[in-house]
Amino acid sequence: MSSIMDAFAVIFSFSGLACLVIGTAVGVVVGALPGLGPSIGITLLIPFTYNMPPELSMLLLVALYMAAEYGGSVSAILLSTPGTAPAAATAIDGYAMTRQGRANEALAVSLNASCVGGLIGAFALLVLAKPLASVALEFGPAAYFSVGLFGLTSVASLSSGSLVKGLLAGAFGLAIATIGIDPISGVPRFTFGVPELFEGIPFLTALIGLFAVSEAFSLAEGGKSETHSITPRVRFALLSLTQWRKLGSTIVSGSVIGTLLGILPGVGGNIACWVSYDFSRRRSKNPDDFGKGEPAGVAAPESANNATVGGAMIPLMALGVPGSPTTAVLVGALILHGLRPGPELFASEPVLVNTVLWGLAMTSIALFFVGSLLLPVWGWVLRLSNSVIAVGIGCMAMLGAFALRNLMFDVYMTLAFGVLGYILKKFKIPMAPIILSMVLGYLIETNYRTALVTSHGDYAIFVTSPLSLLFLVLSVLSLLLPIWGKLKSRRSNATNQTT
Repeated sequence: MSSIMDAFAVIFSFSGLACLVIGTAVGVVVGALPGLGPSIGITLLIPFTYNMPPELSMLLLVALYMAAEYGGSVSAILLSTPGTAPAAATAIDGYAMTRQGRANEALAVSLNASCVGGLIGAFALLVLAKPLASVALEFGPAAYFSVGLFGLTSVASLSSGSLVKGLLAGAFGLAIATIGIDPISGVPRFTFGVPELFEGIPFLTALIGLFAVSEAFSLAEGGKSETHSITPRVRFALLSLTQWRKLGSTIVSGSVIGTLLGILPGVGGNIACWVSYDFSRRRSKNPDDFGKGEPAGVAAPESANNATVGGAMIPLMALGVPGSPTTAVLVGALILHGLRPGPELFASEPVLVNTVLWGLAMTSIALFFVGSLLLPVWGWVLRLSNSVIAVGIGCMAMLGAFALRNLMFDVYMTLAFGVLGYILKKFKIPMAPIILSMVLGYLIETNYRTALVTSHGDYAIFVTSPLSLLFLVLSVLSLLLPIWGKLKSRRSNATNQTT
């Protein structure tokens, strides 16, 4: 109980409230500007948290994470340009409402649904994280290896339309993770005699390059943004009691769907928003209204988007396994402070853990007020050209890369990863498996080799442990289910063509 009170003291201190407000405001803007999103936003903000206490640093970053998930809906509703990938479902009915002169209603529905979804996801995190962490203490090296493998295979199979591309991207990330000093033997690997590589490739360097710099290249290539004739007026976003009666069940169901799918590694808002949207359409009395400006078509995906934040944080905090690219970035932020997420963190840093758990709930409340105050300015902020956004991203990326170790080598490495990321985008190769495999590489390798050392080279240890066997089976299923779905789809198409 004392750790909870200490966490509240951190959250409600002047510095804590400032982190909540600043993180929420920056997150909304980052999410609303197309091409950024929570992963890039957190990546760019991490260098400014080096000298902050871990509790305030994580409070700032999780506030940005939650707010950015909502921010993506702003540009989706006003410009039919989703700021984040999950907001694509919101754009269907949201932009239709804008064209009908109902932009304020759409933004109000989005903001309120996001806040409720965030609260339900945060409540799930509060309830499930600690019990799951207690179970995780029973995990041995073999079980941790299988957990890491499950997280990697899930993301590889779900992050792209091509399973092969996802697996190749994951393998590439694992290869990058092997650069540096061997964690078991202490022998340098793949450093080619370069002293800067003895510590491995800094996670933040690769992250900034693959996400931020590559996006800057893409935005610069696109030139100026398309002009839009609609300039909606927006004001304070508050739903009426009648709207709550109509949309309440949709928001709650979307929040539950988002929380459950957010827990699964590799699923996240990209899938949860569409599942929630389809579920809402199927249970609607007027399903034909969807796509034509139906408020439930905005409430369903937006509640699911923000609920996935709390869901994705559950495996991160309890098992140390990131459930999404954004939570992978948060792992990097914890590592920079000398911490590693997992069940031990609950015992070693209880104040930090409770600050994150309760801070996520407080962020959902702060999001309503900050989001409401920012609504009137979207009419002109979202008209910035892509070239201006690209220059801003590039400057902050280079600054963050250099600040990591004060080495120009890291700046050059960031540019190299930026070029690589730009090429990968051209070939539609997903970058999420690369980032997650870099994070999970250490977990997988060290526990794999430790398990073999403890078993004297007996590979049976991976199947004799019930927990290890469970996650190995889940890993196989995560690879086979997409293949089975594609085969079933092909058979169905062939049958329809024959008919």
